[in-house]
Amino acid sequence: MEKQYNLIIGGTGQFGITLGNLLKKNKKKVIITSRTNSRNSKIKNIKITKLNIYNKKEIFSCLKKFKPARIFYFAGQSSPSLSFKKKNETMRSNYIGCKNILDVIYSFDKSIKFLHAASSEMYGKVSGKISLKTPKHPVNPYGEAKLKAFNITKFYREKFNLKTYNAVIFNTESLLRRKEFLIPKICLAAIKAKKKEIKTEFGNLNISREWNWCEDQCELLIKFLNKAPQDFILSNGKPYSAKQMLKFAFGYFNLNYKKYVYENNTKFLRPRDILKKKSYFNESLKKNNIKKKKFVYGKKLIFLIIKYYLKKEYYKNKNYYSL
Repeated sequence: MEKQYNLIIGGTGQFGITLGNLLKKNKKKVIITSRTNSRNSKIKNIKITKLNIYNKKEIFSCLKKFKPARIFYFAGQSSPSLSFKKKNETMRSNYIGCKNILDVIYSFDKSIKFLHAASSEMYGKVSGKISLKTPKHPVNPYGEAKLKAFNITKFYREKFNLKTYNAVIFNTESLLRRKEFLIPKICLAAIKAKKKEIKTEFGNLNISREWNWCEDQCELLIKFLNKAPQDFILSNGKPYSAKQMLKFAFGYFNLNYKKYVYENNTKFLRPRDILKKKSYFNESLKKNNIKKKKFVYGKKLIFLIIKYYLKKEYYKNKNYYSL
């Protein structure tokens, strides 16, 4: 049987769904795995299969059944703040699961391309721009787990010549992003202020990030998979502070965010938070002769999310008023 499937492990989050839909649009065959076989309403026309990432026999059976050409690993507990409370789960899901997949690929078919979704959280507090050569000193259990998974993915490439890739992903948003994350919360805060003059509490608003659009990231990710196995950075090089993003969101309704926002609430402060994060995003693009595209970021990103929420009327759900 000719290998043609794209297997997305842990594919029910924003990256898995976005990538799956993009691959389907390009006429590729896609299988999404999940801890359960329950269907996500956001996943359209893509087969979902149950997979236990801690069971190598189950992994082997999955690969034998679908004979994938490419495997994408997006599984794992993905919240840096929550990782302090769920250290074991964070390490097991991000590292042990990743290693198990690599072990099975090594014994089953070394020609399979494997991509691990790494994270900029691996680097910790960095004063300048982050490049692939920047020393890695994670400050939270999530970053530690991602670093171990990054290293084992690279080890299998260098030691056993497996076709493995590490995508170092910076903050990414989409219409599928869970509402408790900062950017969706900012957009909902603006809507709540406009609709009911409700004030919203936040943690540290002085942080600065390169907020990326998930569809942009997935398009670039596929281009890198057509290059030689390697580590690469996925970002846009456009940092904005949380306060700047608030200005965009409240500006959509001609409102001053300072009238509707409380900051530095200890409930929302992240332990060992990183104030600024910037990337040498162009480094990997130039090396692989991949042309830059027009990224979605800043005001455009905020407006896309707000328009979507208004259309879907998420703000009418009382649970969102408590965020």
